[in-house]
Amino acid sequence: MLTLRQRAIIDILQSETQAMTGRALAQMLGVSDRTIRSDIEEINRQFDCEFITASHRNGYRLDADLYKTYQTARKDPIPQTAQQRCLYLIKELLFHAEEVNLIALQNQVFVSGSSIDSDIRKVRAMIREFPKLRLVRSKNHLRLEGEESEKRRLYKKLLTRETEGNFINLSAMAGIWQEFDLLEIKDAFEEICEKYEYHIPELVYPMIMLHAGVSVERMLNDNFVEDTVCDPQLWERVEYKIADELFDRIAELYPVARVEDEVSRFAELLMRKNNLYKNECGEDLDGLIHTILQNIQNRFEIDFGRDEEFVSGIISHIQLLLKRLEQQTDTTNPYLPEIKWKYPLVFEMAVEAANAIEEYSHCRLNEKEICYLALHLGVAYERSNAVPRYRVVLIAPNSYVTITRQCMDNLVQRFGNRMELVHRYHLFDERKIVQDDPHLILSTVPLKHDLHIPTIQISLFVSGEDESRIFQALNRLDRSRYHHDFIQQVRDLLCPELFYMQKRMSSQEQVISFLCDRLQAAGLDDGSLKENVCRRESYAATSFAYGFAIPHTMGAFVQKTSISILLLQEPLKWGEHDVRLVVLLGIREEENQVLKVFLDWLFHIVTNHTKFQELIGSASFEEFRDRIICANE
Repeated sequence: MLTLRQRAIIDILQSETQAMTGRALAQMLGVSDRTIRSDIEEINRQFDCEFITASHRNGYRLDADLYKTYQTARKDPIPQTAQQRCLYLIKELLFHAEEVNLIALQNQVFVSGSSIDSDIRKVRAMIREFPKLRLVRSKNHLRLEGEESEKRRLYKKLLTRETEGNFINLSAMAGIWQEFDLLEIKDAFEEICEKYEYHIPELVYPMIMLHAGVSVERMLNDNFVEDTVCDPQLWERVEYKIADELFDRIAELYPVARVEDEVSRFAELLMRKNNLYKNECGEDLDGLIHTILQNIQNRFEIDFGRDEEFVSGIISHIQLLLKRLEQQTDTTNPYLPEIKWKYPLVFEMAVEAANAIEEYSHCRLNEKEICYLALHLGVAYERSNAVPRYRVVLIAPNSYVTITRQCMDNLVQRFGNRMELVHRYHLFDERKIVQDDPHLILSTVPLKHDLHIPTIQISLFVSGEDESRIFQALNRLDRSRYHHDFIQQVRDLLCPELFYMQKRMSSQEQVISFLCDRLQAAGLDDGSLKENVCRRESYAATSFAYGFAIPHTMGAFVQKTSISILLLQEPLKWGEHDVRLVVLLGIREEENQVLKVFLDWLFHIVTNHTKFQELIGSASFEEFRDRIICANE
């Protein structure tokens, strides 16, 4: 049996892309080079193979194929990086213990006391924006004190950071398997679906492809689903026909046999995505699903109840899970190590769901099953935090096919995170455009129409000027989308305590000191804002020809987003411009979108001379705030 330190050596080598020297490993684990050599010899002896190879020149390297076998058998991953340890520590404080024994923690994660101290400092920095939370250290114990609501806010912030962009990444998922190409199977699946005109929502694909990958991996190793109870009516359904063709294609691509039970199981999976398949026992899962949703909402303040896609998917998954429990059928989960290590907070939600399922079924769920639940929860949480992209149609004649394709590629590469190119037409057909319901039309030829859809003419080569026009159009769409949110943000961010008027100032440095000192006195800054703002000004003045300045930081953030306003009685020379209005911005890292939208609205006002004169002529805070809001109604 491997010791914890030997398992830690394996974890460290797995996370490194290059070989590591014995000295580097020894320093990380606080032991001698000789101890590392002995541990590696013991690891190889226990695996009865050269699990870890050694080179006098380069150091130690892990055998990737053998590691996959080890992955499926392990129980408790050891956090290795500082980020992983910080998440582990926060998770323990939030969910598992009133306080953490730091001596025991050192022994669990195999780092020195100084490393733990460094991790604690990082955790303090992570919770700094939550003033009602305190990390309290008492000798060798650590606890998190504060209001429960603040702890849940911290959890959701970390959860958002944890899931962002990971649970819908098919390329990353495909990298799990080396024996076959999951993206090749995905292409075959999409081709078959198109043949049958069968639509699957984009965000369902990762879950379906994961099931396909697990099935292929099991079949390649001669492990097949058996005795699947199948309704004969299933054979008449389009889902069965799709699954039938897909597994025939898989059998052509890879050395696996076509097994009827595997086909039926995949067909049922496709049906369950729409919650059309019912458990053979006729079990009513409404009460269980309600309990799961309620428990997650009560504990984490996250409401998945209105996500119909998630509810349908989790019902379908639990139906199959209950069948596995009843038949005592095991399953593999290639995501097990990755989810437990990289997404511990998502895994914690899955544990909550698992508890409810165990009470319902009176059967214990293993970690593999919990990780499958985590996949559903991770995708749902990411979906709930995703900003929808704008739908865009491109009108481009077929004269230059190659250049047109390059034009589309350039648009996707430059603006793919903000817009979705839903169709390309060579002619303008109003009926088709209305059916597509785009937010924006791009055209490589002059175009006039009567639709109330913004339209921009661009060149086939997508010049810098074209990019600028598209960027401005997307910003205008943002203004429309976020108008309601902006109004609420203005009411929240602009406060009379941070509004000053009719002040005489002799220099921009005096203005910055005045505003920063007031923020610090209000407890919104720890004292570092002034230095960062001045550092930003040293590169280039933040004043504009329209008569205002927006001093701000460069890559530094404050504990709480705030906007401080100063209306000057007399114009002040700021860089090359005379300014009357100064807006000092202090933005939390997670609220950069607020900054973008606010500045967009502000520029909309100040570039209108009449509105700007009314704004700087405000006689009170209320008048200033109302003029900002009314100017954008």
